[in-house]
Amino acid sequence: MRSRVVVLAAAATFVVAACGGGGGGGGGGGAATSAATTCTVGVSWNNYQEERWAKWDEPAIKAAIAAGGGKYISNDAKSSAETQASNVDNLISQGAKVLVILAQDGTAIKPAVAKSIQNGVPVIAYDRLIEDPKALYITFDNVLVGKLEAQAVFKAKPTGNYVVIKGNKADANADFLRGGYDQVIGDAVKSGAIKIVGETYTDNWDPSKAQTEMEQFLTANKNQVDAVLSENDGMAGGVVAALQAQGLAGKVPVSGQDGDKAALNRVAAGTQTVDVWKDARLLGKTAGDAAIQLCKSSDPSKVSGTASFKTPGGNNLSSILLTPNPITKDNLKDVLDAGWITKADLCQGVPAGKVSACG
Repeated sequence: MRSRVVVLAAAATFVVAACGGGGGGGGGGGAATSAATTCTVGVSWNNYQEERWAKWDEPAIKAAIAAGGGKYISNDAKSSAETQASNVDNLISQGAKVLVILAQDGTAIKPAVAKSIQNGVPVIAYDRLIEDPKALYITFDNVLVGKLEAQAVFKAKPTGNYVVIKGNKADANADFLRGGYDQVIGDAVKSGAIKIVGETYTDNWDPSKAQTEMEQFLTANKNQVDAVLSENDGMAGGVVAALQAQGLAGKVPVSGQDGDKAALNRVAAGTQTVDVWKDARLLGKTAGDAAIQLCKSSDPSKVSGTASFKTPGGNNLSSILLTPNPITKDNLKDVLDAGWITKADLCQGVPAGKVSACG
């Protein structure tokens, strides 16, 4: 049984060790102080072009590092596992004392991570698991994310033909989410009340590939699809586009996660049933605070708020698992109140009176 630690937004303030110099903007650091080299934090992005990283995660990471007196540097692998491995070396050559790695491929990056840790540079596996027992794993509880997605879709459609659109096979999150689905629909699948008529991994969580996959499943099943469990919002967009082409958007429940602007608008419009919101600002702050602490002590178990996490590979990692919030048409006000999205963006094209959040 894996250990979990529930970290609520109101209680996510970490003890910050004072080390390093001033933070800065862009991909590099900022104004340095005399101690800046003691706490340079390098962030390796798997694909910075994805909207979420630049809009939410990076600013929160930067702010936390700056608040701790550290310096931020980063680079982008542009969806290449090979590039990311060399990017890690590059960050260390620039003076990074701690690495935050959003893995493109959790297996391929393992040698680079092991080398970094061996050379005294601690590693935070950010959002995605890296199977190294000496890394610190910081993410939202992805099994719970899957469970919350499935609960909303199952409530809307407890029987019938289901399609499961999973994320990238090299990303452990895809299987964590699928495990969460099983907690909800497993018994119904065994009894025959639910039939899985299509299931696939999707390279790089690519929305266009998800759309093609959904089109193929619709064709193979003569449009007899009653519900879709899509593991994230980008892919949900592709799924909804495929359903729209067949006149099924809004009739077939669809799940997603991440709190993407377009997805929340789909929830308001009724074409997406649930968007499990993971406030990336909290995730970024948590990682930035942890990185500052690792500058003082490289032992991940000493970072505030950690608990042991048993991985699928049998490793025990120090981890911080944050709690997500499922957003449906009934609680869209949550994301408005949090300043995550504007009412204009949330309610664009939504008929008056359709959902209470849009008036």
